[in-house]
Amino acid sequence: MRHTLTSLASAYELEHVKRAPAGGRDFMARAAAYQERLAQRPDLRHWSLIDDADPGDDGPTRVLDGDLDAWTRLGEGPNRGAWRMARFNRPGQEEQPGGALTWRELAYHYGPLTEDDQ
Repeated sequence: MRHTLTSLASAYELEHVKRAPAGGRDFMARAAAYQERLAQRPDLRHWSLIDDADPGDDGPTRVLDGDLDAWTRLGEGPNRGAWRMARFNRPGQEEQPGGALTWRELAYHYGPLTEDDQ
């Protein structure tokens, strides 16, 4: 599925995003990636960076972020319900993804999010 979704990097290459004012280009790229994903995979659930209402136990257990990195919902323990990057082990990655994030933090900092069907 990852290859059929628009990544944030790909969204920056869209003409209408390139034409956006420099100060709004990040938001435009995120919005464009969200819109592209809706069109590409209408069968999946998608969340924009402003969709900060936690879907809770009825929500997905795994999502893909703007870079198509997978995040998993923690099902037990002290951080139950929080999200952690599934494969966070690369040297040089920013520190934040190694920790558990709330849905709001995940959506805002790493959105758009798409339900992972794998």
